[in-house]
Amino acid sequence: METEALERPADLTIWRTTPVPAPLAQPARYGTLREAIEAAAGALTDPAKQPWIITEEGEILSPNWIRTYLN
Repeated sequence: METEALERPADLTIWRTTPVPAPLAQPARYGTLREAIEAAAGALTDPAKQPWIITEEGEILSPNWIRTYLN
Protein backbone atom coordinates (compact mmCIF):
# COMPACT_ATOMS: atom_id res chain seq x y z
CA MET A 1 0.00 0.00 0.00
CA GLU A 2 1.25 3.45 -0.89
CA THR A 3 2.05 5.82 1.95
CA GLU A 4 -0.15 8.43 0.22
CA ALA A 5 -3.16 6.13 0.58
CA LEU A 6 -2.84 6.35 4.37
CA GLU A 7 -3.63 10.08 4.16
CA ARG A 8 -6.83 9.71 2.10
CA PRO A 9 -10.36 9.28 3.52
CA ALA A 10 -11.68 5.82 4.33
CA ASP A 11 -14.89 4.23 5.57
CA LEU A 12 -14.84 1.86 8.53
CA THR A 13 -17.73 -0.46 9.21
CA ILE A 14 -17.72 -2.56 12.36
CA TRP A 15 -19.92 -5.62 11.95
CA ARG A 16 -21.21 -7.43 15.00
CA THR A 17 -20.94 -11.21 14.93
CA THR A 18 -23.29 -11.89 17.83
CA PRO A 19 -26.93 -10.92 18.26
CA VAL A 20 -27.21 -7.70 20.22
CA PRO A 21 -29.90 -5.05 20.55
CA ALA A 22 -27.67 -2.54 18.75
CA PRO A 23 -27.46 -2.37 14.95
CA LEU A 24 -25.44 -5.12 13.23
CA ALA A 25 -23.12 -2.60 11.58
CA GLN A 26 -21.70 0.74 12.66
CA PRO A 27 -20.40 2.65 9.61
CA ALA A 28 -18.20 5.74 9.98
CA ARG A 29 -16.19 8.00 7.65
CA TYR A 30 -12.65 8.95 8.67
CA GLY A 31 -10.52 11.76 7.30
CA THR A 32 -7.59 9.42 6.77
CA LEU A 33 -7.02 5.72 6.41
CA ARG A 34 -4.62 5.94 9.38
CA GLU A 35 -7.50 7.11 11.59
CA ALA A 36 -9.75 4.32 10.33
CA ILE A 37 -7.07 1.71 11.05
CA GLU A 38 -6.55 3.13 14.54
CA ALA A 39 -10.30 2.90 15.24
CA ALA A 40 -10.40 -0.61 13.79
CA ALA A 41 -7.60 -1.67 16.15
CA GLY A 42 -9.85 -0.96 19.11
CA ALA A 43 -12.64 -3.05 17.62
CA LEU A 44 -10.30 -5.99 17.08
CA THR A 45 -9.98 -6.42 20.84
CA ASP A 46 -13.62 -7.60 20.95
CA PRO A 47 -14.22 -10.97 19.24
CA ALA A 48 -17.87 -9.97 18.64
CA LYS A 49 -16.77 -7.10 16.35
CA GLN A 50 -15.34 -7.40 12.85
CA PRO A 51 -13.95 -4.15 11.36
CA TRP A 52 -13.86 -3.74 7.57
CA ILE A 53 -12.39 -0.70 5.82
CA ILE A 54 -13.12 0.60 2.33
CA THR A 55 -10.46 2.97 1.04
CA GLU A 56 -11.06 5.96 -1.20
CA GLU A 57 -9.74 3.83 -4.10
CA GLY A 58 -12.35 1.15 -3.37
CA GLU A 59 -10.02 -1.39 -1.77
CA ILE A 60 -11.69 -3.54 0.86
CA LEU A 61 -9.50 -4.24 3.87
CA SER A 62 -10.58 -7.27 5.92
CA PRO A 63 -10.09 -7.80 9.66
CA ASN A 64 -7.15 -10.12 8.84
CA TRP A 65 -5.53 -7.44 6.66
CA ILE A 66 -5.93 -4.91 9.47
CA ARG A 67 -4.40 -7.31 12.03
CA THR A 68 -1.44 -7.99 9.74
CA TYR A 69 -0.88 -4.28 9.11
CA LEU A 70 -0.95 -3.52 12.84
CA ASN A 71 1.56 -6.25 13.62
